[in-house]
Amino acid sequence: MIHSPEAFKVLQTAPLFQGVSGKLLVEKLNESRLRTLNSGETLLVPGQANNVVYVILSGRLSIQTKDSGVEPIAMLGEGECVGETSIIGDVHIPAYVIAATDCKLLAIGHAALWELIDSSHQAAHNMLSVLSMRIRPASSTMSESHEFHHGFSGTSIIDEMTGLHNRQWIEEKIDRYLRRNVFDKQSSCFMMVKIDRFKELDDKYGQLGSEQVLRDTGRTMLSSLRPDDQAGHFLGEQFAVFMPHTTLADGCIAAERLRTAVSGSVVVLPSGDALPPTSLSLGVSLTNLGDTPASLFARANEALQQATGSGGNCVKWWDKDLERETAQLSAEVDTALPVKPFMSLWPGAQPEKPKSPRTADKR
Repeated sequence: MIHSPEAFKVLQTAPLFQGVSGKLLVEKLNESRLRTLNSGETLLVPGQANNVVYVILSGRLSIQTKDSGVEPIAMLGEGECVGETSIIGDVHIPAYVIAATDCKLLAIGHAALWELIDSSHQAAHNMLSVLSMRIRPASSTMSESHEFHHGFSGTSIIDEMTGLHNRQWIEEKIDRYLRRNVFDKQSSCFMMVKIDRFKELDDKYGQLGSEQVLRDTGRTMLSSLRPDDQAGHFLGEQFAVFMPHTTLADGCIAAERLRTAVSGSVVVLPSGDALPPTSLSLGVSLTNLGDTPASLFARANEALQQATGSGGNCVKWWDKDLERETAQLSAEVDTALPVKPFMSLWPGAQPEKPKSPRTADKR
């Protein structure tokens, strides 16, 4: 059964049920059951026969080619579903589905789902749309993943100094995300990060000091970012972070959280001497349909240049991204979207015309 108003709200906005009447959802899905998973628990395994479609009510599921030790093929969140391809016939599960966080799922039997499809053209249309998004990229995605794990095991993807992924890996990973974005049509964010006054630091403290700052910054990034954010050491004192399925507001908050964490950390040399606090400049940009890694990097780098040009120690975003996200949200809510950083990126405050460029300074 549909257990709560919150669960019902998730179902109404889920891609599988958008536009389907609430009355019909309650009627046809009344016998569905709630399934809870702990983080790390396996829901489905390759080759498994399945007669249930799971809709995520809360939490995130990881789709993987192996049960552990590999990068996810995809991360699914609230409102998304798994197991839907098995409704076609004797199609078995193609990959591992594992809880990336604690999850609550609504388990819908195939019989109930077919009854809903038979009763609603919109439900049938939604199912076809979901299946097309899953099937079209699935073959190339699985091929890429197997190729990576079996064909290039000798290729280094980790930057030894920082412990983050290297530039080659981050560029290839972003290219794959951008190609998938054509199908899932969900915005993601890309962040360029630069350590302020790094040359001065290197001149004063030498290679030992500058390398220690790079290592500590890398460790802080790993502890500050979300599990599905992809961070890499880009070049010299520059880093890059790709944040899948992230709005501009959330991307800016993540950037500010990282800036604050790095500035609050203490870098200590092997001699025991502490270095001055490290500050960061950060530039954030949204993905666009049709983006290439080069076009996405260029926009984020432009925002980064604005941050460094303003003295550093701040977050900036590419101005037109704000205009685009404002237009998208304005189509969904009646109130205009204000634009002051950071909390005012949500509806509820008085609108204010954005000034270019906008900053989030906390010096």
